[in-house]
Amino acid sequence: MAESSATAPAETLLPFIESDPAASADTLRVMMDEQGYLFFRQLVPAQAVLAARRDVLELCDAAGWLDRSADLLDAVVAPGMPPTTEGQPAYMAVYRNVLKLPSFHNFPCQPALMRIAQMLLGGQVLVHPRRIGRMSFPNNIVATTPPHQDHYYIRGSVDTYSCWTPLGACPIALGGLAVWPGTHRRGFLDHSVHHPGAVGGCGVPVDPAEASWHTNDFAPGDALFFHAFTIHKALPNLSSDRLRLSTDNRYQRDSDVIDPGALLPHYNLT
Repeated sequence: MAESSATAPAETLLPFIESDPAASADTLRVMMDEQGYLFFRQLVPAQAVLAARRDVLELCDAAGWLDRSADLLDAVVAPGMPPTTEGQPAYMAVYRNVLKLPSFHNFPCQPALMRIAQMLLGGQVLVHPRRIGRMSFPNNIVATTPPHQDHYYIRGSVDTYSCWTPLGACPIALGGLAVWPGTHRRGFLDHSVHHPGAVGGCGVPVDPAEASWHTNDFAPGDALFFHAFTIHKALPNLSSDRLRLSTDNRYQRDSDVIDPGALLPHYNLT
């Protein structure tokens, strides 16, 4: 699976190496140490994913973002609706209400997700109160999140794991997440690349000839855990008319240091 354009060299996209949620904690920790991520199929019950998806899309529909002639769960953007991006008032007005949804706020505490986090961390787990969601519009490639490490934004304990879960099916063309395996072993990198798609404006430099990205079509309930130093990025939403909904949440030991910002709502949307 490779994409190319007239202006950039083709990048390598390979399938995730899948992990078994029934594996032992030692096995999962070894896999995480080797590749910097764990990808699980159907880890979260699909009904929980689709319940959160429906709740988020009802808010998007109320804001006039969606085509009401299509099924709500298809997340078809209304004709003529311009892309709306994080930081813009129209986006933030909807996002503030997304953060209040019980189905969204409680999502990272799903038992299956907590079980994996507990096995990775080997102790009592703290879920960061800063829940994060994305509502990614089509035809807005400039806003695609570039390669970065989460520790640049999280700080606190380096033994922090992110979990990215799409709220619904997410084929590659819809713009899922891709990780560069093994890059967690490079340690914390200088985020010297400025990019409009980066929340905070910064990413890491990547040589396309060197990078090898792992990704997949995601089904409802699939979940991707990765280390705070693992380089990852979003793929562009090339669907032409569909919103991509996702949530990413962070897990650490409750006894480890945490940055005060991680205890606040995303964007401080109190």
